[in-house]
Formats: sequence, structure tokens, C-alpha cells
Amino acid sequence: MPTPTPILLTGTTGGLGAKILSSLLHTHHIPPNSIIATSRTASNRSRYESQNLQFRVADYNRRATLDEAFANVENLLFMSSSERDNEKRNAEHANVIEAAKKAGVGRVWYVSLAFGSLGDGSKIGFQQAHYWTEDQLKFSGLNFISLRAGSYSDAFPLVLNWYPSTRTVLMPNLNPPVTESKVAFASRDELGEAMATLLVRGLEALPSVQPRTEKNIILLTGPKAESIVDLVGAINRGRRTDVGVEYLEPEEWIEASAKDDEGGKGRAWFEARLVFVQGLCDGDAELVDPALETLLGRRPESGTETVERLVSEKPGYTWHQNHAR
Repeated sequence: MPTPTPILLTGTTGGLGAKILSSLLHTHHIPPNSIIATSRTASNRSRYESQNLQFRVADYNRRATLDEAFANVENLLFMSSSERDNEKRNAEHANVIEAAKKAGVGRVWYVSLAFGSLGDGSKIGFQQAHYWTEDQLKFSGLNFISLRAGSYSDAFPLVLNWYPSTRTVLMPNLNPPVTESKVAFASRDELGEAMATLLVRGLEALPSVQPRTEKNIILLTGPKAESIVDLVGAINRGRRTDVGVEYLEPEEWIEASAKDDEGGKGRAWFEARLVFVQGLCDGDAELVDPALETLLGRRPESGTETVERLVSEKPGYTWHQNHAR
């Protein structure tokens, strides 16, 4: 039997996956031919093979492609599906898990999110698919790690529904209040860098970074928990503006936010966003863990530091997910 390929990456066309791949190649200097990059279609083959990477098609909706892609793989980085419907996402993730088990993958590194910290108590809608997937990994018998990544500080436009043209950020009146929300934001680039380090060095070389709970969770967070309202202050410092915050009752907030939204998002989107903001106020993402700092070898940026830097460098900064759905 040939020697297993050390690393297979899914999600390499996305921002986090691309950062992980870049860190593997340019920070850790991993030989390109020891990495398998994947995509849902063969159209990306030349993009990766031109860098001397191996390439395989891995479409979460086509089980046969996964069976072939995962053959003879030591470490599988399992990036969550971009599908927003939880039932469809769960079906796709089931395909990945079943294919990984059939192929005898050495270890699965599942990229989850940190809402609920080390527990499963968050009511945020999209987090439920992560809980379900972690359960399925646990029941599968696979050797797996759940990398619960802190909320992206880079995605602050989505968190605040902020655009460069925004003069007032609307917030719902909640209990606990939004001003007391606590989120250990982390930058996407630093998360990618840390995950690459884990893939290269492995847990055995990192005795202080060990998985916890029966779901084998490694929590990757920023250095401190901050209010989402603090992000507005960071925008103002970075852009030298005076964006204000207006608080509305939840129903009024939904209606006002959906009315003529610049991104075209409708009422249903803001109804789901209300649950998300309530989760942040309830402390779903407040736990700070030192693992990210250990893996980076330096103090990570806090959420407000990242936001201030981004808008200072790019006054017209936007986030690719800030669009209609």
C-alpha cells in the first residue's frame, strides 16, 4: 500500500481554507506534493496542479467523489459546507463522514464554530448543524478533532449590518443588553494560520493544546471578549467617523433593518439575526481560550484591533457574506 498523503484540504477556494493552504506552503514550507487540494468541480484542477499540489474532486453532494478523494489520506481537514439550509448541510456532512470512515482516514479535523463555547447550549440556528456534525463524528468511531473557531472579527459588517455608507447602526433592545454582549472575536487569517500549525505539528507536539469534552473540542478564540457595540467604536477610530448606535424594540428593529436594506436582505434574515444577537448577549461566544495564542506564538489580535486595522487600511471595507439571502 502506498504511503498515505499527509494532508487533504476541503474548502480551499474559501477564505479560511485558502489561508490554511497558504500557511502550509509559505510558513511551514510543506512540500506541495504532500498536500491534496479539493474542489467541487474539476475546473479548479489547473489552479492547484500549477503549484505542484495534488488535486482531487470532492463534492459533498456526490458521495462517489468523496470515496475517491479520501482514499489513502492521513489528515482530512473537513471544512463545513457553505449550504445554509441545515437539513441539506447535515446530509452533505453525513456523506463526508461516511466516506472518511469507509476510506479509513487517519484523523478528521472538523472546522466548527465556537458558539456555545465547550458546550451545546447555543440556540443560534446555524450552530445546530455544527452540533449535529460533531455528534455524528463521535458516533462514527473516527479519530476526529472539532476545531471550534471564534467568531470572525473580519465579518463585523455582517454582525452589525454595517456598510461603508452607514451612519447609524441599529441594535435591538434585549436582555441582557447588547452593550453587555461578550464575544471573543478572532481574525480569519490568524485562525487559518493556527489550524495549519495543528495540521503540521499534530497534537503530540503541542501538550498544552489538547481536545476537551467527548467531542474533542479545541477552542480557538481571540485574547479577550468584547461587546459588539465596541466594534462600532473601532470603526469610528479607524475611519475617523462618528457612526452612532440606535436601539429599537426587537420587532421594530426587524422591520427597520429589513426596510430598504442595502444588501437586499429581507425580514426572515433579520429574524434569524435576532436569535444570533441574543446568543451573543447570552454569552454564547464569551469564553476565552489560550490555544490560539499558543499556536500562533504571539498574542492574537482582539476583535476591535482587527476592525480598526481593516477599516483604516480599506475605508470601503465590506464582507463577502454581507448580501441578500
